[in-house]
Amino acid sequence: MKTLAEILLRSNDEGSSRPALVEPHRAVTYAELSERCFALALHLQEAGLEPGGTAGLLLPNGADFVTAYFAVLSAGGIVVPLNADYRVQEIRRFIRSCRLRLLVASRSHQALCEEVAALDRSEDLQCSFVFIEDWAFQEDRPRLSAARLPVAVSPEQPAMFQFSSGSTGLPKRIARTHAQLLWELEQLRTTLRFNPDDRFLGAAPFSHVNGLVRTMLSSLYARAALYPVPSFERRTVASLIEEHRLTTFIAVPFMFCMLAETRFSRPPDFSSLRWCISASAPMPVHLNQEFRRRYGRYVRQLYGSTETGTISVNLDPDPAESLASVGHPLPGFRVEVLADHGGPQGTLAEGEIAVAGPGAITGYEDLPEVNRESFRDGFFLTGDVGKKDAAGRIYLLGRKKFFINKGGYKINPQEIEDLLHHHPCVREAAVIGVPTAYEDEKVKAVIVPSAQVSPEDLVEFCRGRIADFKIPSLFEFREELPRSPTGKLRKKLLLEQDGNGHAAGGES
Repeated sequence: MKTLAEILLRSNDEGSSRPALVEPHRAVTYAELSERCFALALHLQEAGLEPGGTAGLLLPNGADFVTAYFAVLSAGGIVVPLNADYRVQEIRRFIRSCRLRLLVASRSHQALCEEVAALDRSEDLQCSFVFIEDWAFQEDRPRLSAARLPVAVSPEQPAMFQFSSGSTGLPKRIARTHAQLLWELEQLRTTLRFNPDDRFLGAAPFSHVNGLVRTMLSSLYARAALYPVPSFERRTVASLIEEHRLTTFIAVPFMFCMLAETRFSRPPDFSSLRWCISASAPMPVHLNQEFRRRYGRYVRQLYGSTETGTISVNLDPDPAESLASVGHPLPGFRVEVLADHGGPQGTLAEGEIAVAGPGAITGYEDLPEVNRESFRDGFFLTGDVGKKDAAGRIYLLGRKKFFINKGGYKINPQEIEDLLHHHPCVREAAVIGVPTAYEDEKVKAVIVPSAQVSPEDLVEFCRGRIADFKIPSLFEFREELPRSPTGKLRKKLLLEQDGNGHAAGGES
């Protein structure tokens, strides 16, 4: 197999009658899915999609997203998955940066698309809109042959453009090739032993690398069954897992934490799940333990990035003692922990995580200065701070650019967040640095309380558990923390929105 489109070019094998997608009111077999994808590919070609052209997807999780994704690939195009919550200016930015010639959307986005079209006509940006509801699969329409690729595509051609989260600046465009993605899918299949009898829950957004690669593409690559849900609703998801005996739940920490904190009248049966895997952000250990207590399953942590794909996953036979770890690197990956001078660190020493492997990109497009900072000697410098233990397990400690500089001390905000999460009145906590007039920073904690609590209570809770200079001197209380659609905390927004806060306990 050389391209992603070939995943669906197996409609004549013995698994063609197996369900590929299962939704509440319809199930689609692999043979039906391939026919639908090829037919839509013809429609997109007629709408102006040329080989090597880019097409955006503005669709929720579901059969339409899957069909459109493989239709673009089958027509020789490059897919640009877009978050269904994007607004006008965000979509216009992606149209410009990816030179989109086609945007496949649902009718629920029609008014938004019309507004984008009206503005873009004035700038001579030529992007056409195709609404998925207007296309109907016709049995008697000539279809692209399932025996061969409709368009010759090189494995080194980009299969899709995605974007970094942009937590420290504007999103950077990332082009991952067919070869890179197929390599990652094969590593995931063999490492996690995905097989045709698996049933995947598609809860994480397919517009994001975690839901797209580790769930949607992994399910189809393994010839398994995918159960997509357009949005995460905990009781619906719990019922789906129990009723259909789902085996694989790969999502973001927010989803697992919500389930861990939900009080069901009758605890749902999750015994069919052989994999609960969390990615995109750290999974708090205490909530992982609570999830295990309620459902009998630990959540395994997976580490990856849009630039590299999946790097590692915790597969310890007994993960109880390594819940904070993201496990060992996948075969083929090299992971180093670098000191400030750039050399490798020893066991348990902290430093920046650097990654190299066949699934990783070697640079961003059109950003030479950023590339000099982020790519070195074949490695991608992730910006994550971490360490490796004697067994080679990776532990993530925070983001390099979010470390706090107080009086010359470098403070890891994640250490303070982990401590605050153990306070019985704290539901969520985020710690940031607030600049002072003396060119250093104060430590500030932004708290989502679960019960009434004062700054003085929190200072007292921290005292004796961490060094005094790490104890927050500013506190802010909120009803919720700003998060991305995938549940990742947006610390940059906290910094931009900072209004200082309530001082407590004096200056530590």
